[in-house]
Amino acid sequence: LLQWYHKQWYQRRVRVLGVTNPYFNKALQHWPNVIILDGDPNKALKILNPKEHSGSSLRGKPGFYTRYKPFLSKDKNVKKLLRGDRQRPAEVENIMLRRYLTELTHTLMIPLEQFISSLMPLQKQLNPFRQPPLLQQFQQEAFIQSLNDSSIKLNSELKGLRGNWKDLYRKFIKSPNFEMWFQSKRTEANQRLELLHIEQLCEADIYSWKADKHEVEIVDMLLWIRDRYDALERLGTQHSELQEHLRNHLTSLMEVVPADMQATIKPAFTL
Repeated sequence: LLQWYHKQWYQRRVRVLGVTNPYFNKALQHWPNVIILDGDPNKALKILNPKEHSGSSLRGKPGFYTRYKPFLSKDKNVKKLLRGDRQRPAEVENIMLRRYLTELTHTLMIPLEQFISSLMPLQKQLNPFRQPPLLQQFQQEAFIQSLNDSSIKLNSELKGLRGNWKDLYRKFIKSPNFEMWFQSKRTEANQRLELLHIEQLCEADIYSWKADKHEVEIVDMLLWIRDRYDALERLGTQHSELQEHLRNHLTSLMEVVPADMQATIKPAFTL
């Protein structure tokens, strides 16, 4: 049962298992974090060295035993922030702590946001008659090398933070949270590129383009514009003006298609 549990759930990495049976303490001693609770629920737990925990008893010294080694030093300003006014309501301190963590998250993500922007293809690389380019692949070491002293901008609330930011980013990039964030950013960026590409196609001079083209090329362009029309609908937003431009392009191209062929293909391009 334990082997099945380890195989099925260990890869998920995020889980809390509460036990009182000492068997689990020994069987799961490879887990990086162990919390031994105190009988007093109001007593704060201290972070302790895992070497102080024998790994064979659940009745050790109450505390949080962890093998995790932080990449950043403790920010003493947080303690000053929360202990500055003993009469401050807990709700107010909760808001202050949330604001601090929000600022810390923004500080961490801004260099990643800037690097993602650099992976966007240039506008001149867009060709209305070809497939739109996609966001370039994310290269971890390229991002790490792009970091410098000015990349991490700490405001007054975070000025006490010091440490190894590069190793912190390496750890974060390997996490499921980064994967979810990057997937969302990649989808967003590719959709933006697709929309820019369709806008270019709408602005293209189809009248001049079709002047010296053969029937096969005209039909290929009809198919391409119909594909872009469908892509515009998949984007899920209203772009009636762009849709009207694409319909006009289809009408213009159908004018140079032989009459006998029009009867066959026109239904497929009537939008």
